[in-house]
Amino acid sequence: MYVVNVGEAKPWNDDETSALVVAYLEMLDNEARGMAYSKIALNRRVQSLTGRSKGSIEFKFCNISHVLAEAGFRFVDGYKPRSHVQDALRAAVLHAVTAKDNSSPRRTEPPSALAKMPAAARAPHQAARNERGPLSAPIAPPTKNENVWESLVGLWDRSTGGTDVAARPDHPVDSAWPSALRPAGVQEACEWLKQGVSAGYPPRFLFLVGGPGAGKSHSTAQVVTGMRLESELEDGLAHRTYDYQGTLADLVVVNDATINLEAANRAPLISDIDGITSLYMDDTAPSRPRHLMACVNRGVLVEEMSESRLRKSEDWTAGDVLVRWLYGSQVTGPNESSWQLSGGTGQNFVRSARLNYMGEHVANVLAVFVDECSLFEERPAITIGADSSVSAEDYRIMPLAQRPAMEATRAPAVDLLVNVLKAVEESLGDTVEHLPGTFADPLRANLQSLRSPLVRSGLLTIARSAELVSATRMTYRELWGYLTRALVGDAPSRMPRERLGEFVMSNQPLGLDAEDDFERLRILSGLRFNQGIFGAGERSAAPEGARRDPVLKLLIPVDPVSDAVPGSDPDSPDGGWATRISDAFGVHASDGTPLQSLLDSAAEDGPLHAVVTDFDRRLDDAFCQLLQSPHLKDDKRFEATGWYGAYLTRLYAVSHGICAFRREVDMLIRTWVQSPHLPDDLRSPLRTLIRPKRNPSESGSSLLPLFDSRTEPITGRTVVPKLAVRVREPELSTDRQGQGEQVLLLIGTDGTTMSKVSLDFPLIREAMACVDDHIGVTDLIDVTAPRLERVRASRLLSSHLHGAEFCLTDGDREVQITQRYTKES
Repeated sequence: MYVVNVGEAKPWNDDETSALVVAYLEMLDNEARGMAYSKIALNRRVQSLTGRSKGSIEFKFCNISHVLAEAGFRFVDGYKPRSHVQDALRAAVLHAVTAKDNSSPRRTEPPSALAKMPAAARAPHQAARNERGPLSAPIAPPTKNENVWESLVGLWDRSTGGTDVAARPDHPVDSAWPSALRPAGVQEACEWLKQGVSAGYPPRFLFLVGGPGAGKSHSTAQVVTGMRLESELEDGLAHRTYDYQGTLADLVVVNDATINLEAANRAPLISDIDGITSLYMDDTAPSRPRHLMACVNRGVLVEEMSESRLRKSEDWTAGDVLVRWLYGSQVTGPNESSWQLSGGTGQNFVRSARLNYMGEHVANVLAVFVDECSLFEERPAITIGADSSVSAEDYRIMPLAQRPAMEATRAPAVDLLVNVLKAVEESLGDTVEHLPGTFADPLRANLQSLRSPLVRSGLLTIARSAELVSATRMTYRELWGYLTRALVGDAPSRMPRERLGEFVMSNQPLGLDAEDDFERLRILSGLRFNQGIFGAGERSAAPEGARRDPVLKLLIPVDPVSDAVPGSDPDSPDGGWATRISDAFGVHASDGTPLQSLLDSAAEDGPLHAVVTDFDRRLDDAFCQLLQSPHLKDDKRFEATGWYGAYLTRLYAVSHGICAFRREVDMLIRTWVQSPHLPDDLRSPLRTLIRPKRNPSESGSSLLPLFDSRTEPITGRTVVPKLAVRVREPELSTDRQGQGEQVLLLIGTDGTTMSKVSLDFPLIREAMACVDDHIGVTDLIDVTAPRLERVRASRLLSSHLHGAEFCLTDGDREVQITQRYTKES
């Protein structure tokens, strides 16, 4: 029997449960009375009474929220409902909140928050959701003929920090929202594993490797559908492993390989693998084969590799061999291990191999690296053959100008956005069209704008550009957070779900005061997607601390307001685009409004006309009315103009898919696509950045000081004499043989590679600031300077100084010390 690590599986007794419920209801009562309290202090009190861990107590608090929400009561803010509640806990909670007297020491008088809550106030929580979906009737999408905000409140559970974002294999996948396409190779790999379990032999091992939020656990939940869990775990905690029985074979699921990393066994994943493969080391294989599915974070591989390196190759187990293979270390070739891998096929994001013991085939192995391919790019097609070999298309990055033509059904982010919008529209019926035209509704405006494929493409291009700038890729958690901001702006971080409609209604302009009307619309603009995805709202820019949000952390650096390049070509990544916006604010009031002027300058079938809605026109009119107010102070006038200019800039840029530093992002994509060839218009700036000439206006070379503390090239006049080595222009090429989207810049001389450096967005931006052999500087100099130091220092290694030219610089003069070196000499 394979051992299942159940962690803290000891059931809670009555006294422990009572202490837990008392502490929870005390928190709820404090919240109802508006009194401050400490969750940490109450958690510690329960720890002292029960001996339970902090995490176990917090999980139980979430279980209590689930019971209360099912019964129609409010629950403690911050403890979102989590299902899989023990019967004893459910009974204790319901008994406590319905008790009529205090005759029993374990009974707790219901707090006022529960005793006095009218039925109408309970309604929002009757439709609350736990971590796997709705508790009763789903919130989202709702039934037909409801208003816009009622159809969107379910996004609170999918926003950043929401509850409907995680899965366990023993929880069904039952979310009311559409499911996204799986990462490249995952769906095919899961089907491959299910077929293997149905067939029996040979065993199949599937590894899903990637960071949290990449959809690994959701995929696992689908694989085990229809299988029987051998032992039902009653503690409600997520566990490391689960055992399932199929018809002809069994399946071991390592749902979270990070659990128990702190245990005495420092290599639990290796032990998990060895526990299965040990069954096949004898001459007689078991009658029921055991398959394996493991969800592995990359950090786990790093930890286990550190342990595996302590063992000699003759002592390697199957776990050692497979962990090394997943990590990317060499495991083939001559060694003394009885376990070997052979027949490797596939690409960086999906690989297969055969696991052999003493030359005998034991299992087919497949690994999918779930975060290697961006969710905003088309998924490469893969085929898994009858022998479990993998054939896969190359992963491609779509150039910015070609993204509007992307096939929606092949890109997970595009497909998910389309299906979410379809679900919301179907739930609304025709109510969107029948709301009064005078009603200022940014939520309806979002839906109207995103009906346009051009606007959807622009919105997703912004997110993809943010990935490239940050050199990270969004997981499904960040993707849902991003789509939530596209549909309801920053509402989930500002208000409870039940207040969304009230918020929209209470901020409707009243038509009594121009300044008040404009301010109300500014507040509502926080729900508009062009503001919400950058965290701007009624401010001109995101507030301090906004980068703590994982979505805003990626999006704020590409806010187009920070890089509004003059020009009138929004469709060319190399061209400027912001002149039309500044010109729109130069029109006289008698000639129209800024928005109308901007629309007049744009093509009628373009994205700008598709993105503008009645809400934007209302805001435009309110701005013009404000400027015509005779009592408006100059500081208010300037501040309002700056804010509205930023609003229109974002509206225009997002609809066209224009991010900040679009030219550099496009160059980054071109560099990846053309590798190993460097784009011609990047080669010269990179050479200038790496080894700038001493006098750019003259034909000369770069001089590196020999005895300075830093290897900054000598430029201009020297105050004191310096001994330097003359370096010629470097030979540049690129390499993207590594995993993911990383491109390496190779710097060489005379055909010899001297150094390598990551050619990422900061380096490209720094290089493109160089003009006509003059070195440029951007705000990313602190990121690029250390790498450039290492590149230049490599030229001064003794092995690279043979035949070098040395000179002495003094003022403007150069005194040659050694004879000029040529290949012939």
